[in-house]
Amino acid sequence: MKIFWHLLLWLWCSHSLATPALWSASKDEQQLWLFGSIHIADDRLAELPPALLQALDDTELLLLEVDPRTLTPASLAPYLRMPAGENWQSRLGPALSAELDAAVSQAGLARLKPLPPWFAALQLTQARAMALGFAGEQGVDMQMLAHASARQIPIAGLESPSTVFGMLASLPARRLEADFVRHTLDELNDMQQHLDRLLDTWLSGDEEALRGLLQEEAGADLKAFIEQELLLSRNRMWLEQLHRLDPSRALLVVGALHLYGEHGLLTLLEQAGYTLNKIEDKVIY
Repeated sequence: MKIFWHLLLWLWCSHSLATPALWSASKDEQQLWLFGSIHIADDRLAELPPALLQALDDTELLLLEVDPRTLTPASLAPYLRMPAGENWQSRLGPALSAELDAAVSQAGLARLKPLPPWFAALQLTQARAMALGFAGEQGVDMQMLAHASARQIPIAGLESPSTVFGMLASLPARRLEADFVRHTLDELNDMQQHLDRLLDTWLSGDEEALRGLLQEEAGADLKAFIEQELLLSRNRMWLEQLHRLDPSRALLVVGALHLYGEHGLLTLLEQAGYTLNKIEDKVIY
């Protein structure tokens, strides 16, 4: 689900948006800005922070995790096929497969049953979010895409749409698919409380506590997969892509968890010789 591959971050009325902040990273003649994105929101996110929009006006390239315009069914189809002879029961066992089957049926998503269990789990989370009134179109990423398009600012992805799908498709081989599905179903049962806790932690601006929530969310093997594959390896790939593109001025809008910590983008950029500055811009929503 998105807490694994994007860290689902949500807005709430009457709070000051203190973090994730906009950051400046400069080295020689290159100027970068980085912003920790909220990928999904509701209509309470009517305006983006002025400093973020100013950075967009000053940049020559908007970099998102993935350019959604390149996302096509054909590019993802190879990851959504189960090998002949496999089904949910053979991959998850009778009890867990029956629970997943009941959940997708209750959500009106019976069309997911021929698809891999991990993908069905992702779709369940998205469907529940939509039922709560949240949509990706209202998140920071899609809003920034619209603003950049209107300003005719070039847009690019830091990775191909298939990158995360390929990683998630490796869950069965890693013997982690059942853990992933189990965790997803458990969260669905208490999603509101979970999101409230995640939201409060994010609004507090305590980056270590935010990372701590992730560590509480999964078993050791699944947690290691999240941290090493979905976070660390992608951060490194993004820096390699940034080096290849070599823009003079670029704005990176990525999930907030990718910015912080020992292997976060901010640390990796600092280690690469960039000078970092936090741009304060509190806005009341």
